[in-house]
Amino acid sequence: MANKVSGFFSRKTKEGTKAARKLGAEIESEVGQTIDEVKRDVKKAVKGAKKSAKDTVKTAKASTKSAVKTVKATASDTAKNVTQAARTAKTAGKAIVADVKKDINLAAQPNSTWTVADLKAAARKKGIAGYSSMTKPQLLKALGAK
Repeated sequence: MANKVSGFFSRKTKEGTKAARKLGAEIESEVGQTIDEVKRDVKKAVKGAKKSAKDTVKTAKASTKSAVKTVKATASDTAKNVTQAARTAKTAGKAIVADVKKDINLAAQPNSTWTVADLKAAARKKGIAGYSSMTKPQLLKALGAK
């Protein structure tokens, strides 16, 4: 009976080993297939990522070109506006200078708002004789005041 039991266990061990080998081979085959699938999936993902990156770069380039065009147009418009503003300021400046010169000329002409001392000083500069004893109306007349 011991031989029968020993033979039984020996057969079962052989069968178990055979089954384990078969199962190992199946697992190895399935793992190999899974690895191949993963490799294909990774290649697809990398290819998709590269395409997406290229598309993103293409979009960024287009956006940059558009932005550059907009900036150039805005800069050109701004330059035109600045040039026009400078012309306007120059014209206004000339008008102001002319008004100031006119005011200075008016102020340089003796008038009734001047003091007697100012009128005598103006008469002395023009070389009018007897200015020191003249009255304000006489000084104004001698200086040709309006």
